Amino acid sequence: MNVQSLLEWFIPPEVRTQPELLIRARTLVSAALTAGLLAPLFALSYFKLGHALMGEGILAGCVALLVGVFVLKATGWVKLTAEYVVCCLFGLVNWMVIVNGGILSTSAVWFAAVPVAAVFVGGRVSGMVWAVLTLLAIIGVLLASQAGLLPPTPIPHEEFPVLQAKSLVGLALTVFILSLSFEKAKSRGFERLEAARRDSERASQALREMMEQVTRSIDAAGAESRDIAASSASMARTMGEQKQRSDSMVVEVSQMTALNAQNAEGAERANRTAGEAGSAASGGGEAMDLAVRQLSDARAVIRQAAQKLEELGERSAEVDNIVQMIREIADQTNLLALNAAIEAARAGESGRGFAVVADEVRKLAERTQKATLDIGDKIRLILEGTQASIVAMRDGNAQMKTGGEHAQLAQEKLSGIIRSTHELASLLDTVSASQNRQNAVFGHFSQDIHAVGEASGQLFSETEHIAQATRRLDTLLAELAGTVRRLDHAPAHGTASFTEAAHRPAYA
Repeated sequence: MNVQSLLEWFIPPEVRTQPELLIRARTLVSAALTAGLLAPLFALSYFKLGHALMGEGILAGCVALLVGVFVLKATGWVKLTAEYVVCCLFGLVNWMVIVNGGILSTSAVWFAAVPVAAVFVGGRVSGMVWAVLTLLAIIGVLLASQAGLLPPTPIPHEEFPVLQAKSLVGLALTVFILSLSFEKAKSRGFERLEAARRDSERASQALREMMEQVTRSIDAAGAESRDIAASSASMARTMGEQKQRSDSMVVEVSQMTALNAQNAEGAERANRTAGEAGSAASGGGEAMDLAVRQLSDARAVIRQAAQKLEELGERSAEVDNIVQMIREIADQTNLLALNAAIEAARAGESGRGFAVVADEVRKLAERTQKATLDIGDKIRLILEGTQASIVAMRDGNAQMKTGGEHAQLAQEKLSGIIRSTHELASLLDTVSASQNRQNAVFGHFSQDIHAVGEASGQLFSETEHIAQATRRLDTLLAELAGTVRRLDHAPAHGTASFTEAAHRPAYA
């Protein structure tokens, strides 16, 4: 890295865009670095002469000056950093004069460096302020020296000429370096301004050509914009008519959709009614089937009961025969008991026990005969009831047969009705499904028509916006064309102003 690159490194990018601040920043960095690098040489000579207080003060001032360039790098505050550097230089000079013998010190010549440095790094106003402060400091040091308030210098008097020569040489070098840095910075600034002026002239020429091209393009764009505006207006009228037709179609389709929805609802109700009728008919058919089966079962039961009654009649006849036999046996037993009683009476006293037995047998035969008569009467009643039941059962069986035949015929008729009802329900279901599909198709069609209507409305609105925007664009293009024509001669005047600014002094 060369010296110039080092100097440029301390200058922030935001300062480079301002020519006056850039010149001052370069002068400031050059002065601070020069003082910071040369001051240690003076400090070393004073350390050799045994004046440590002087050497330490010079080193402290050197460090303070070097800090200034880093402050500039970090903040970009050129004016504030310039005042800080001049302040450090002012303090360093006062310190050297005070600790080195007062107004007669070999360091007193450095008071001249303070206002000079202030002019180069801070401008005329800063130079005048620091000149006044330097004058006041000289007066103060003079008064303090006359009053004997300042410490004497520890340096032998024979060293004064050499130190005075060093101070003068250092002051001359400082002023020379400041002047050289300022001039070089100003020259570089002028070179950049000159390059910028040439670039500006080339840019002005290119801008003039571009303005001419822009003017031609704007005129062509204006013509195209007017054509587009006319087409947009025509399109807007067409879209307005289409929107009206779409709105009318939407109303008609909405009415058709509502009517079709009513038809679909009626078909749905008819389908439900047919389904309910079919269900009821199916239930009636099932009930009729159950009744027919129950009649068949009842007929079979009655037939079996009739058979049982016939068998009971036959068994009753057999029982009557048995009762008759028992009655005959009882009669024989009674007759035998009577004969036994007669024989016992003949036997006298020896046949008395046998007579008693015969009498008991006779009584038993009489009771048996009486019971047999009762049983016979009851059996006759049972036979008569059984016979009547058989007759009634035969009549009921015949009627049940006739009712079963009628129920079978009704079942067949009801089955035909059920089949017809189911066929009607199926047909109505098909009609309802077709109506629902048709309703769905009408719904989709209605939605599509609504979408077309909305799209037509949006397109009509967008077309209106396009037409309005095209008219505004046509107006703006006309205004822009007039502005470009008015600015056609502006670049030459701007270049002259820029050239005057390039040669204006930057340290004012």
